[in-house]
Amino acid sequence: MKMIFKDYLGHTSVQFLFLALFTVLTAIWMLELGAHWPWIILVVASAPFYEWFTHKFVLHADLSPVPGRWRDYQIRLHHGHHLDPADRELQFAPASGIVVIMVQLYLFYALITWSVSVALVPMAGSIAYYLFYEWIHLAHHTPAYQPKTRMGAALRDAHMRHHFHNENYNWGITNALGDLMLGTWKHMTDVPKSPTARHLDNFNPNS
Repeated sequence: MKMIFKDYLGHTSVQFLFLALFTVLTAIWMLELGAHWPWIILVVASAPFYEWFTHKFVLHADLSPVPGRWRDYQIRLHHGHHLDPADRELQFAPASGIVVIMVQLYLFYALITWSVSVALVPMAGSIAYYLFYEWIHLAHHTPAYQPKTRMGAALRDAHMRHHFHNENYNWGITNALGDLMLGTWKHMTDVPKSPTARHLDNFNPNS
């Protein structure tokens, strides 16, 4: 158990997220934006579907056929993780990817709140959610960690099915709502075993 905390708190991406959360919360406090807390509801309501969409259409996007930085980045971002799910470093998103996501989310929140300051409130919620996401994903890939709830165990089993049985289903990491509502929550008896679960888009570093 100590090792999972050490791996989590010692990773650069997680440390960056904690620093970002502290900075944003400080700004919210200094700007007296507490009355705008209902915007957090948007984050909570959309998170399961954002997670599902990003996992399916961004992380599992077709690998670029052109050798170079973009292809290498795709491999670092997710294709490598499927090839070697036990690699601790690949279980975390790279800090650069997190920065891109956070900038996009902040611009989106600024647009819908029509305020560069109020946008900080849902932004804080998104950063906190991402910290939770990284913790749950790390726990899923830590054999020594035992889920404390039936839902936690079900999510971990579903994630393992995604990795080792069929990569086209069970997209949720922190919850099953997106999969349940969009029809992608599947058990091993529901769908055939996929030959590309470990080799997304037929990725093979040796070929």
